[in-house]
Amino acid sequence: MSSKGITKIEALIVGFVIVILIVANIFLISYLNKKARDIYVLSEINQIRSGLEVFLLANNYYPRLEEATELNNSYYATEKLCLDGFQRIDNNCSKNILRPMPNKFLSQGNTYIYQSIDNNKDYNIEFTLETNFRDLNLIKGKNCANNLQITSQPCF
Repeated sequence: MSSKGITKIEALIVGFVIVILIVANIFLISYLNKKARDIYVLSEINQIRSGLEVFLLANNYYPRLEEATELNNSYYATEKLCLDGFQRIDNNCSKNILRPMPNKFLSQGNTYIYQSIDNNKDYNIEFTLETNFRDLNLIKGKNCANNLQITSQPCF
């Protein structure tokens, strides 16, 4: 005797497979969102590094911030970079280099911490990634950028 249609077990198996596929896609989408955010963060770090090189060419030193300071912070007046240093966004300056300081994910708690070192001849920028970048030797967590490289260790 052959029956037409599907059995309850076959329907359960198909439903189970569909649920597994949905859950796998949710995790994949979450991972891809984190990876896209990290790519954007690395792009912003490179923008900041390029701006700091323009500042160096104009002044022969990097902007002075002896203490590790959060960039894009109105309290510390680091919302933009001018030829005369970090400034508040509403201050006038002779020439804007980065206005405003890039940080698309600032509202999500993302921070870039800057400190000038070696008598303003170098700097460190600490930033956080949510995924690993094996090709770049960068790890999930705190990483450090300076004028020469980006390394997979905290700056401070």
